[in-house]
Amino acid sequence: MIKKSAFFTGILIGVFSFISCQQTKSTSLKVMSYNIRHGEGLDTILDLSRAANLIKAQSPHFVGLQEIDHYCTRTDSVNQTQYLSERTNLTGTFGKFMDFQNGAYGMATLTALPIISSRVLELPKAKYEPRSAIVQIIQVEEKAVVIANVHFDWIGGEEGSQNRLKQAKALVHHLDAIGEATIILGDFNCTPNSPTMAYFKEQGFVFAEKGADNLSFQIGKKVEIDHIIYRSSEDLKLSLKFVSLLEAPITSDHRPLVAELLMTND
Repeated sequence: MIKKSAFFTGILIGVFSFISCQQTKSTSLKVMSYNIRHGEGLDTILDLSRAANLIKAQSPHFVGLQEIDHYCTRTDSVNQTQYLSERTNLTGTFGKFMDFQNGAYGMATLTALPIISSRVLELPKAKYEPRSAIVQIIQVEEKAVVIANVHFDWIGGEEGSQNRLKQAKALVHHLDAIGEATIILGDFNCTPNSPTMAYFKEQGFVFAEKGADNLSFQIGKKVEIDHIIYRSSEDLKLSLKFVSLLEAPITSDHRPLVAELLMTND
């Protein structure tokens, strides 16, 4: 015969175990970063549909795009953000760097998830081009996460290194004020051992390590300059499930970078 006290103790243990499992349930978030070179492939053909098809095939929740034209002459005066948004069935946001060829040049994001807030954050200027970051708070089920799309200064040497570091510091200052779990993705224009990436590590960001197949820039001297990094908050833990650089030898001079992250309430 089972004693009542032992019986009820067993029930309570089961209930608390169920609650604990519910509290620690993880939510998956698939993100993608892609510098599309304004739709001009390595074959010199301007064909934005190739990038659109590649994105759609991955079914990401969020995409950070770099080198986006907005009604520019060189790309047939097309609103590229709108074009990609319509063909991927994702919500598009354009972030302007500067006026260019009767339009504007910058970056964009695409998302399948509700946007809680969105800001095009002006960053310290580079030598030849202004720079901004698109910073958005995205709702993922009952959770909220900050995702920042970046395209830092491209010039080489010490000056370029210092410019990128200044841009990174301005971005982190803004993100610290928000105080939420954060993902930064994009074309950082610097390798993992650079001062800029060392700074992100000092600020608590974890790198989505790509492994041996890590060279994202495809022409000339191939280098690893496209990254996805993330930082947990007190309330929300981010962890990496997988990361992959896709093969896309014609579509752009950069390879698409895809990662799946797990979001868990602490």
